[in-house]
Amino acid sequence: MQDVKILRLVTGEDVIAKVGTNDQGTSLNKAFVIIPTQSQPGKPVQLMMTLYAPYAKSDTVTIKDDKIISMVEPKEEILKSYQQNTSSIIQSPGLMTENKVPKL
Repeated sequence: MQDVKILRLVTGEDVIAKVGTNDQGTSLNKAFVIIPTQSQPGKPVQLMMTLYAPYAKSDTVTIKDDKIISMVEPKEEILKSYQQNTSSIIQSPGLMTENKVPKL
């Protein structure tokens, strides 16, 4: 089983994904970029998630290990949101679809 981690990349992006390893580097399954947003100065910062590789055919992306600055366990509320947004649900008999990605 893959653990969910948050990775800081050399590009400055924070990516949350199910992390594994392969012979080419670190594999990220169902990877999302975490984007902090603020509607107005003085308002609370909200976290949004957007797909890391939205145009890829596969749900898995491999990143070279030298492109990763750090890897940490996500806070519980971020982990729950990630799990909710990446789980498949049955909307009608036999049809599996992905949830939409709402704000955290």
